Amino acid sequence: MRLLALLSLFSFFLFFFSFSLLTKNLDFKENYIYTIEEGESLESIKANFKDLDINFPFIIDLYFYISGADKSLRKGEYLLTKDSDLFSISRRLAKGKVFYRSFYIPEGSVVSDFLTNKEQNSFCNFKGIKECQLEGMFHPNTYFYETGENLNNILNESFNAQLAFAADQFERLNDKKFIKSYYDLITVASILEKESCANERSLISGVIYNRLNRRMKLQIDSTVIYGIKNFNGNLTRKDLKTNTPFNSYINFGLPPKPISMPSKLSLIAAANPKKSEYLYFVSNGKCSHKFSVNYSDHLEAIKKYQLNK
Repeated sequence: MRLLALLSLFSFFLFFFSFSLLTKNLDFKENYIYTIEEGESLESIKANFKDLDINFPFIIDLYFYISGADKSLRKGEYLLTKDSDLFSISRRLAKGKVFYRSFYIPEGSVVSDFLTNKEQNSFCNFKGIKECQLEGMFHPNTYFYETGENLNNILNESFNAQLAFAADQFERLNDKKFIKSYYDLITVASILEKESCANERSLISGVIYNRLNRRMKLQIDSTVIYGIKNFNGNLTRKDLKTNTPFNSYINFGLPPKPISMPSKLSLIAAANPKKSEYLYFVSNGKCSHKFSVNYSDHLEAIKKYQLNK
């Protein structure tokens, strides 16, 4: 009985000691990324952690052995947060909970905001795209990936999502007189993304269709801005008179390609223009425009909301 009692007491103290050791905060000064290489052993990992003044007790070896995790360690990056303890680190390594990095494509961004020319050409080669024109062709979102993953695989997910959704919306479009393809639809959506907030996109979409059907120039500032190299934020009369392929004050029809990465809401608005008689609009505040049916009312709106600021 005495031996059993001593063993029970020893087991209790061993458990208490191990639990205290394993759950003690390691007090990292900052978050740390640890990388397990292909084929790296548990012994190698323990040696690397020892260099960080982190010592794995025997019970950790036992945990990895019993779970079989020591034979199937997953390569990749592991995030060790400032409040990590040995128990949380061991579980993360044993279960292969790798750290995922993020790649963000903002709504309304242009392709050069997130991809270099080299990366664009690499993706076009990956997809077999001869004319490497990627503006508007990626679905804005945050994409998660493991270290070492090919960027082209991430871009391909975004590219396929954008094309699939645009193609679906194009099939739903009733007025295909001037919007001949899903690419044209993406172009309209890219303008809506730059011109308005979600609450007015379908109405502005209707204005664009109205002007196209009446063979009027679109006269939309965001298209002009896209055609200006190193735009400084100040759109001038000279800019409006400068002939570029994107100047919709000079050229009829849609610009030759999209001018931004449109969101799903913009693609939906492009495919569902709101019917109205409006032909003009001018900003009268954030996410708000004054719409007009005729040019004289539009001039009054410009005078009221733009010139008298």
